[in-house]
Amino acid sequence: MAEHAVQALMHAARVRVVAAMLAQLMMMLGLLTLLPAGVALGLGSGPLYQRLGFVALALCALGLLLLRLPGVDLQRIDLQWNEALAVTALAFLLAAASMVWPMMAAGISPLDALLETASAVTTTGLTVLRGVEEIDPALLFLRAWMQWYGGLGIAVLTVALIMRHHASARRLIETTGERLSSASARQHARTVFIVYVLLSGLALAAAWAAGTAPFDALLYALASVATGGFAPADASLAPLPVAAVAVLTTVCLLSAVTLPLYARIPSQGLGVLWRDEEVRALLAATLLTTLLLMLLWIWQQGPGASMSPGMDWQTALGHSVALGVSAQTTTGFSTLEMTALSPAAQLVLMLSMTIGGCTGSAAGGLKLVRLLVLLRLVQLALRRTAIGERAVLHARVDGHILQPDMITGALQLLSLWLALLLLSWLLFLSYGYAPLPSLFEVVSAIANAGLSTGLTGTDLEPALKAVLIGDMLFGRVEILAMLVLFYPPTWIARRRKL
Repeated sequence: MAEHAVQALMHAARVRVVAAMLAQLMMMLGLLTLLPAGVALGLGSGPLYQRLGFVALALCALGLLLLRLPGVDLQRIDLQWNEALAVTALAFLLAAASMVWPMMAAGISPLDALLETASAVTTTGLTVLRGVEEIDPALLFLRAWMQWYGGLGIAVLTVALIMRHHASARRLIETTGERLSSASARQHARTVFIVYVLLSGLALAAAWAAGTAPFDALLYALASVATGGFAPADASLAPLPVAAVAVLTTVCLLSAVTLPLYARIPSQGLGVLWRDEEVRALLAATLLTTLLLMLLWIWQQGPGASMSPGMDWQTALGHSVALGVSAQTTTGFSTLEMTALSPAAQLVLMLSMTIGGCTGSAAGGLKLVRLLVLLRLVQLALRRTAIGERAVLHARVDGHILQPDMITGALQLLSLWLALLLLSWLLFLSYGYAPLPSLFEVVSAIANAGLSTGLTGTDLEPALKAVLIGDMLFGRVEILAMLVLFYPPTWIARRRKL
């Protein structure tokens, strides 16, 4: 009886509502495509310019056509939860799929192009391209630009351009794990956008001043602010001056902080960052990862060392900091080949990538707030063993009492994350790949980190490329939204009237 009662209360997503929101999203993507098209034209990349121009025109035309659907007034629509989740998932799918044909200008197959665009828009950074120094610079800009607006969050951009009601906008933002602290979701999205643009300008100016060539500085800046990791060199950060590596590493760390916090600095001072428990956890986790990598280098002097045994401690410390920040912020920049690291060092990086950065930031992973939730639950369980049974205790994070729905959500996401990880890893093992490199690649994809042991490439089996594409998308929209998209009752059930 209970099951029948639940089914009676369910409402399917209204296709015309979803289509109308996606129509505006298509037009937004069309406008975003004009910038790389202009860059391609300026750099003399005719074929790429033509492809991007056609895609931009097609997206805008299709968007205008869908907006003419009768009976949908987005000014007055009350968005359902499943509709918000479906739009979030479709936003990333659409963004990745729309750039496949332009990405094929690199001479790669459609599946490889989809992996590249999915990696870009999810800010993962895994790539099938090799010898990127010889690739069309306009194509490299397209990848970096996709990472930039993917890091900003298509869901947040959708809120700013589509939503009109606070409740609906709140739902759409919260599907990406962000927290609303202001009275208006549209104001929240505007604040995030302004902070993101300012960080991007700072990153560009600092990378350029640190000795990076102007165009390369632009590509590195876009990728670092998005915590994306695409670089205009196969060796990632390794060819850059030490000052440039330090600058970009700092930018990655700044981008992994909850972005709306920066808007409160003028009125509350820099202390507002330190008072945030998640920011303190980010700094502690980054420091711990760095120290562990450094200790492994000191301990393992010899064959299989986590870093080159001939490396002095100052150089090893530099690599440890760069890799520690890259993993914790899920950026994916590297100063060393992952195959040069010991298994212990790779495990440290996997754990760091899994945890990720702060909510409301460009970073991926499970997010630190969920780790804090789990730690508080363990702490609460231990405290209960030492007090009376009738005592009332509450778990708190950042001074706020943890509500049951937040605890349930964290545990659900952790369960889904682990299930996806094990299934993906099993598929890699079934193809005969070594356990540790396979696990590293899967963790990097789901956490949207981008560090790679070299398995991702054009020669990887098509089925495993599809696994990585799915992992990146599931990881970026936090799994539930993708499951809702493919859940039959989302589309097959009675619908509310418009």
